[in-house]
Amino acid sequence: MFKSERKDCSILGSLLILIGGILAIISSLSRLIFTFFLRRVMLRGVETSAAMDRWGRGLMASHMARGILGFAFIGAIITIIVGIVAVYSYTKVKGGSVKNGGLIAIIVAIMMLVTTHWIAGILTLIGGILCYTSESATSNL
Repeated sequence: MFKSERKDCSILGSLLILIGGILAIISSLSRLIFTFFLRRVMLRGVETSAAMDRWGRGLMASHMARGILGFAFIGAIITIIVGIVAVYSYTKVKGGSVKNGGLIAIIVAIMMLVTTHWIAGILTLIGGILCYTSESATSNL
């Protein structure tokens, strides 16, 4: 009886994907810079305390600090790559491959969320879902 019509939300979706990708790249670059300076400060302080500690507890703290900073560094690098892929999925949507671009954006958004880039991940996820579920004139060709 009633046929529900799908709307083409790919324009809004592609815009959200682009904003999410750029936001992920910018926030990851700032996180890398912050991690670099924090690493220098933390390791200098931990190495000073390691030299004073005769039981070696400072050495263990040094290894923990390096591990935590390494994890933050790797997460930022991954998110820069993921942000670039999000911008690529935006170009796929703009080029007419709305469903494929939307699917790429959904996968990329999940990776952003895993690496704790919440705002960029949510924006990209919403944009990917909008594109993937859109019926556009170019996606039917």
